[in-house]
Amino acid sequence: MRRILFTAAAAAIPVLASSQALASAFELREFSAGAMGTAYAGSAASNSAPGDMFYNPAALGGVEDWDASVDASGLLLNSKGVFSAQTSAGTPVAGPNRPHDFIGSAVLPAMALRYRLSDRWAVGLTVTTPFGETTNYPSDWVGRYYAQTTNLVTVNATPMVSWQAIPNLTLAAGMQIQYAHAYLSEAIDFGTLGALNGIPGAVPGGDDGAARLKGSSWDYGYVLGAQWKPADPVTLGVSYRSQITQSLRGHENFVYDSAGIAATLNAFTGAFANGEASADVPLPATVNAGARYDMNPQWSLLAGLEYTDWGTFDRLLAVPANPANPTDLTVNDWHGTWFGSLGAEYRPTDQWTFRVGTAYDDAAAPHEHLVPRIPDAQRYWLSAGVGYAWDKHTDVNLAISHLFTPSSTISQNPLQAGNALRGSLNGVSDTNATLVSMELVLR
Repeated sequence: MRRILFTAAAAAIPVLASSQALASAFELREFSAGAMGTAYAGSAASNSAPGDMFYNPAALGGVEDWDASVDASGLLLNSKGVFSAQTSAGTPVAGPNRPHDFIGSAVLPAMALRYRLSDRWAVGLTVTTPFGETTNYPSDWVGRYYAQTTNLVTVNATPMVSWQAIPNLTLAAGMQIQYAHAYLSEAIDFGTLGALNGIPGAVPGGDDGAARLKGSSWDYGYVLGAQWKPADPVTLGVSYRSQITQSLRGHENFVYDSAGIAATLNAFTGAFANGEASADVPLPATVNAGARYDMNPQWSLLAGLEYTDWGTFDRLLAVPANPANPTDLTVNDWHGTWFGSLGAEYRPTDQWTFRVGTAYDDAAAPHEHLVPRIPDAQRYWLSAGVGYAWDKHTDVNLAISHLFTPSSTISQNPLQAGNALRGSLNGVSDTNATLVSMELVLR
């Protein structure tokens, strides 16, 4: 039964690291309105604003004296689904089967600061939320044994330094300081568990309890980056953000059913006792490459390609402090994902910049491992933005993106790892997302 709580954690804690993350799985990249306007095309090759450091620390090389930016991105999400479920005893699960708005909207803040130390050296700092997930289903919905609430977030502070090795090449490195927090809940089918153990009066699907897990941790990683101008109109950039494995430590709490089944099991086995728990969550490394071609003073063409190594998140092992609750191994079988983007900038005057872009974002979870905590899907981006130079010290950037996503089919059954007491869950979920972002740049 211990598997019930932490298998859910395995499916969601990954997000330890949002509202449904708006890159593959639970990754986030909504940190700069300037970059969003081109669907992040060429983000690794740009350095005109401090927010470019989010995508490549070598963007430090573009600072003249000092500059700073603050950004707020709104994630406006609509979600709905249709599901059916059975207990592991084969009986129908009662409850709402058409959840809606279960993926939460959110506002993501971000900030960046750059300062030039000398002709060749500069330092900077960014603060972002690179991974996250929030889903909230009705407590009595038919998929309650798989998920009720998921609230997972990371916060990164990344100090960095850049060095201009030669006039057309900038190298940079930085340290990731990351905090992660998670809260997860799901129902437990004590009725089925009681029936399997011969407890009189146990009703599968009718004697529910709940499991709740809360944990947090700190960990560290690094970033590397380079920007190179092989010719005057061309800039190439590449960056690497290391994997961080968060070792979540926290508490698990159980809500017993009113029929007394959980209390009986606890009395005889010691299971379902509140206590400490831990889980290691690998948050993947990413490689981001970009190109920028300044055709003339008015037009620039941009392209980007990013790889996120979700294959390292192939499994999650959760360990309870209570020896009566066995450890749990959940197999995810995720794969690495690609994000490809194309965009353009048009500057009709020194004050105005107009941006457009499109992108394709792969899904990390194969169909057989999709779960309601993370209804992952491919994403097709259309983006537009505008920038206005208020004066020589102040810029304002605005952007909007719409994400088109195909339906996510969820098909879970008791024969799959971790689902023995969750029963089966089958259904389809749909998500539409509109993103808006505003960025203020000061120099």
